[in-house]
Amino acid sequence: MLLSLNVKNYALITDVDMHFDNGMNIITGETGAGKSILIGALGLALGKRADISSLRNKEKKCVIEAIFDVRGYSLEHVYSTHDLDYEMQTILRREITSSGKSRSFINDTPVNLATLNELGSCLIEIHSQHDNLQLFKAGFQYYSLDVLAGCLNEQRSYSGALSTWQKDKMELVQLKEKEAEFAKEADFNQFLFDELSTADLDDIDEIALNEEQELLENAEDLIRTFNDAAQLLSGTEYTISAQLQELRNSLKSQKTSLTENLTERINSVIIEMQDIASEIDKSAEGIEVNPERLSELNDKMGQMFNLKSKHRAADVAELMELRNNLEEKLGATENLSGEIAIREQSIAKQQLDLLANAQMLSKKRIRQAAKIEKNIDELLAQLGMQHSRIKYDITENNELNAFGCNELVLKLSSDKGNTFTDLKKAASGGELARINLSLKSVLADFVKMPCSIYDEIDTGVSGEIARKVGGMMKQMSDSQQVIVITHLPQIASLGANHLFVYKSENAKTVETQVRKLKGDERINEIAKMISGDNLTEHAVEQSKELLKG
Repeated sequence: MLLSLNVKNYALITDVDMHFDNGMNIITGETGAGKSILIGALGLALGKRADISSLRNKEKKCVIEAIFDVRGYSLEHVYSTHDLDYEMQTILRREITSSGKSRSFINDTPVNLATLNELGSCLIEIHSQHDNLQLFKAGFQYYSLDVLAGCLNEQRSYSGALSTWQKDKMELVQLKEKEAEFAKEADFNQFLFDELSTADLDDIDEIALNEEQELLENAEDLIRTFNDAAQLLSGTEYTISAQLQELRNSLKSQKTSLTENLTERINSVIIEMQDIASEIDKSAEGIEVNPERLSELNDKMGQMFNLKSKHRAADVAELMELRNNLEEKLGATENLSGEIAIREQSIAKQQLDLLANAQMLSKKRIRQAAKIEKNIDELLAQLGMQHSRIKYDITENNELNAFGCNELVLKLSSDKGNTFTDLKKAASGGELARINLSLKSVLADFVKMPCSIYDEIDTGVSGEIARKVGGMMKQMSDSQQVIVITHLPQIASLGANHLFVYKSENAKTVETQVRKLKGDERINEIAKMISGDNLTEHAVEQSKELLKG
């Protein structure tokens, strides 16, 4: 339950501190005094969005703090989900700085707005007169029916499965689009792949092929050159080797250290020349003139050149990468067809399962609808609508929607059920308020909230009906905290805790303040609600009678 609300520097509020009791709390005050401002401030503490325009003094920050007693509401999982310490007295705090930045806290731990909003939605529910319009919304109509019929879990399970089915269908469409795109390119890709595959790229060593081609292209000249070199090195007369040997013998005849050093160097040259001669002989023996092999190499190198030019590849490695990518694309086209077939089967089964679950949900709704309608009708009778009847008009079809396979229209009859008309066409503002309250009252037994706030939902009712509306909210306060903002004395007199909202004015400022009413002060406030500012003895007596209950 809400223990207190402190608001600083918000709209017309400088600093207000409000305390609430369990049971039924009443908030009254003149129109424009700031009751809606307080609800707006509470909304910020619960995670609603804000901006700098809400600050009273633009040079100071706005701070709103709501303290809740959360014992017994099984909310521990919400805290653990967001890694928050569970405390039986929980503080939600919102700060809005003069620069427009907002910060949120739960028990002094910084949180984002989504987390604040999630916990806040578990702690308090605010009903305003505008909520009457939600009676026309399909989401609320289905929600109320499913809660009261005891099939909310089935509906949520169906909703989750429906989301999965819709997501899978979207992915299937994307796969088919991808398959169509691949199919357009398949023939061309196959041609390119075949062309690259027949080139035997894995067996090609470009460096080795270049060297072999170069050798074959120059074979005749190389053979001739090697033969001439061999003749110079190892011929019978006047060869380089013979001349070096003659030079060595000449130097050897002189027995000096200088000639000995030169002789050793010449020996080294002779050995090197012999090694060169041997290498030339081997090289010459390994060279052959082979026009057929040269033609084959020219074709292969020409093919490589054309492929690299065509695909703008720097080398064979890039051609191989391109070939592999093409192979993957071609394989993906085949795999997509198989995957699409599997997905189509899965989606068809999902649809059958969804329809079966939706039909079970529909039967449960139809089975429970009459009992739910009777409960609401009984409450409407208590609120002066004895001849009115509510009907959940449910039809079943094979078309799936967000709520199952039903079409639902909430209808109202004002002639004891003889003629039912769509609620939005049949009900007046006052009737909508009473229908909404009756539905909330029934729902309150199923959806336990720590606190519910009713913000002037008594619009359009008065007299004895107002007293009955208040009685219904009073009854609801037996199982949860109820805070009621009202202009009706019949309702205001029923609360145990009465807070009065008023404007305090001086020469410079106007601000909203709140005080708790007790004793004669409360009697007089309710009397003014009866007679206006002109307080009469009769109004005071009426007020006392109302407070006696």
